Amino acid sequence: MNNFSKRIKKVGMNEQPEPLRRASSLARGSNRDRLVEVLRLHGPLPRVELARSTGLSFPAISAITSKLMAEELLCEAEPETTTSWSDDADEEDADGGRRRGRPAVLLTLNPEFGRIIAVSLRMNLIETLIADFGGSALAQSRLELTTRGLDAGAVCDLVIAQIEAMLEETATPRDRLLGIGIALQGIVDADTGRHLWSPALSITDVDLATPIREEFGVEVVMANDAVAVALALVAAEPALAQGLTATLMVGHGIGMGIVVDGEARWGAGAGSEIGHVKLTPNGPQCRCGQRGCIEAHLADYALYRDARTFLDLPPAVSQQPSEAQMALLRARARAGDPRLEQLFRQAGHALAEAVATTISVLRPHHVILAGPGLEAFDMMRSAYEERLEQAVLPWLLKSTAIHVRPSESATIVDGMVRRTLRVVDRNHMESTE
Repeated sequence: MNNFSKRIKKVGMNEQPEPLRRASSLARGSNRDRLVEVLRLHGPLPRVELARSTGLSFPAISAITSKLMAEELLCEAEPETTTSWSDDADEEDADGGRRRGRPAVLLTLNPEFGRIIAVSLRMNLIETLIADFGGSALAQSRLELTTRGLDAGAVCDLVIAQIEAMLEETATPRDRLLGIGIALQGIVDADTGRHLWSPALSITDVDLATPIREEFGVEVVMANDAVAVALALVAAEPALAQGLTATLMVGHGIGMGIVVDGEARWGAGAGSEIGHVKLTPNGPQCRCGQRGCIEAHLADYALYRDARTFLDLPPAVSQQPSEAQMALLRARARAGDPRLEQLFRQAGHALAEAVATTISVLRPHHVILAGPGLEAFDMMRSAYEERLEQAVLPWLLKSTAIHVRPSESATIVDGMVRRTLRVVDRNHMESTE
């Protein structure tokens, strides 16, 4: 008898070896996770379509959905009276099409299963959103204050106070809170929950996640704000989620979020500090302390700072112009001031350098240009396109699709809700196996 036969005899006909049992358990968890992911992406679906979308058998889908409904994670949605879907797995015609039958029972994520809170901490702004388990927003707030004057304790206290205000406004008990997501402008260690550096704060290398986790007793997920924007944009346009997508966020600063097939899978590496790549050795001052960074030519604060050297503009709080001040600057430029036109042309060159670096290093399938700074893209476009053609090899440039999607700051908390829900989903699946 060979060794393989001996092993089979030893474990018996009805018993699996330990490694196989572990693999089977992991597969079950993966199947549950896959089903929830499909519902998050597509919304309410009948069981037969869940089977098609996940690649699982109809009996497997029935077993998994029954268990998830018993856990109150899934519930039935209102049936579509005009649909041709049926939950009868065999109800197909000879050509594989679906016959009209009784309205299908649509399954959806139970919005009442729990709540998620997302917080965006940016220069002079804390934005907070509470959403249900389906990802729908329930309430949102904006708190404007001078953030660079805060110490670590004050930052945590303010974030905790904003979370408590959201819970109170929506009458959400603490035990209904499933997770908290915090998006931070700057460099974040997403694995440890530490804020390493941010232009919005004067403090560095601070653990923000632990005090908040201890206060509420739930998972705290941290990410760079550009990663959150990337997740929100690819969720809104699923075609942009195919392959590797790099989102350049232009506004208060210049950041980049990287997602693969719609998810931030690279941990701390999902956020890139593209804005601090050197463009000119002895160029304008950047907030990071160096000179000549891409950000120092392109970010809102850099454009406003340079414009104030030749225009009478009101000072910005902490050198960060408000949305109204940037709107004023764009209006003055569109009115035909040649000095401002040149300023935005230089910004277009800097944007092209950021895109060129991204394409040459990562070779992404998609590059998305996002953020409020793209409201001025019409004044940058000519210089941007001219410089981009010079900076990237033609066959590389053709291999990447570039999309312009101006976005508001609220996009950050939208994306952070999605990021936190994915972590909560996976943690729940693991805990119930």
